[in-house]
This record gives sequence, C-alpha cells and structure tokens, in this order.
Amino acid sequence: MSQDEMETVRKLNPEAVSVARTPAPARSHPEGGAQLNSIADLPDGAPEQDARHPVVILIHGIRTCSLWQSEIQATLRNGGVVAHLTHYEYFDLLRFLAPGPYFRRRVIEKVKTQIRHIVQDSAPAPVSVIAHSFGAYVFAQIFRECPDLAFDRIIFCGSVAPSSFRLEDHETRFNAPLINEIGARDVWPAIAEAVTFGYGSAGTYGFRRPFVRDRRHHGFAHSDFLNAGFCRKYWLPWLRGGEYIEGDAPKPARSPRWLYLFVIFNIRTLLAFLLLWFGAPYARAYWGG
Repeated sequence: MSQDEMETVRKLNPEAVSVARTPAPARSHPEGGAQLNSIADLPDGAPEQDARHPVVILIHGIRTCSLWQSEIQATLRNGGVVAHLTHYEYFDLLRFLAPGPYFRRRVIEKVKTQIRHIVQDSAPAPVSVIAHSFGAYVFAQIFRECPDLAFDRIIFCGSVAPSSFRLEDHETRFNAPLINEIGARDVWPAIAEAVTFGYGSAGTYGFRRPFVRDRRHHGFAHSDFLNAGFCRKYWLPWLRGGEYIEGDAPKPARSPRWLYLFVIFNIRTLLAFLLLWFGAPYARAYWGG
C-alpha cells in the first residue's frame, strides 16, 4: 500500500490504528521458486494484478443463497482487493443442527477443494479469508486439518467456531491477529453451542485467547456486518494496510436473560439429566439385585 493510499485511509477513517504488519506465512509458487512473505515481496516480473492487489476468499453461512458475497466482492474490488467466492449450496437448519459429522463434512470437503484451487491460482500472492457464521466453523476445521495451507489475514464475523480453537498452535500460518467481529445483539452462536455439538459461541462472547482480536459492535445482529459500508470502514483498511479500526462497543454487551437458560440447560446438561432419569430405575434394579 503506497503512502498516498495510507493517507487516504486515515482521512476516511480518523479512528484507524496502525498495526505493525508481521511477515505473512512464507509460501512458494506451486511450480517452485523463492518463498514470499507478502505482496510487497513479489518479484519484478510478477503479473501486475498479483503485485498490486491482495486476494481474499469469502465463505458464507447457512440458510442463504450468499447474495451478500457479490456486494462485498464488488466493494473489495473497488478498493483494490481481488475477492473470490466459495459456495456449498443452500444448507438448511436441520443439517446445521444435526450432531453427526456427515453433513458438515460434505461442506468442509467442498470448501477445502475450492480454497486449494484459489490459493494455487492466486500464487504467489498471499491470500486472506473473510468467513461468516457457519463459514467460520468450516474454515476453522480446514485450517486445523491442512497444515500445508497458509494465509495472510483472517476475519470471522458471527462465528460459530468454538472459542477453544487454539490459534496459537498455528501462529506461523497466518498474519495475526485474527479479527473476530462480534455483534452486541448476535445470540445465534451461543444458541448453536447450546443446542447441538461441535459449535461455539465466539461470535457472541468472543474467543478471548492469544492471536485473536475480538471487535465488538453496538446494536449489531448476526448478519449486520455483511454490507458495503461495513466492509469499506473496517475490512478494506485492515486487508490493504493493516489499519485496525476500533469497534464502537469496547466492552461486552450484557446478554438477554433468557439466553442464560440456553447456557444452563444446554444439550449436554439435558442429555445427562435424561440419562440419570431413565437410567436410575435400571441402576437400582441392577445394584439392588
């Protein structure tokens, strides 16, 4: 990012905070060649688009035709960022809540294949990721399973990835910190964690762990991040020059009281109760013998 472009970002976003850009994970061109740490390290003979524009992968969530991706793609393109879409077709609520791995695994494998193609086709430019809701869960699984894949920036919004995900185990494979967008009115990650297995509430309560920056937004619901205005204010400065814009809700918002019922009476608590309730007569009969 040139000095003039940096100055333009600061004028548009006076609250921007410059974050020192650590070297992105080194990667090689699929056909061989020297390792590259950032877009600025591209050789003089690299294609003009690769040398000048960051690359971003967009991953959507459930119950959507992902129409927001086109709006974000156009906004990123107008800001000098090449955005690639991923898609795994319409994923309904029943498949999302199914506790087994079958439906989730099919999505993970589809997106993994698409990501590999994008990373290879974009080489040697570093690749970043913006993932929403279930898309953040999918990417977290791919990131954990594929140590050969490395990325530049990672942004989650409305994430249902588990807050226990250890980014510190993968610190050399992305340009930290991961930005985790949190909406003050977004209760769905917490509900997803409570009613089934495998998901987490990072999009409601935050990751609260190393190599992650939880950014909170007052009045935001689950999908309020997915628009051109938000992208221009928060994501473009970060992707292009490491300019971090603080959210307008620095402190965690108080959750609705009814949400605590999901936390207390979650699926694990209910299963334990049912096991004790229905298993007690058999236990008494066996031990009373």
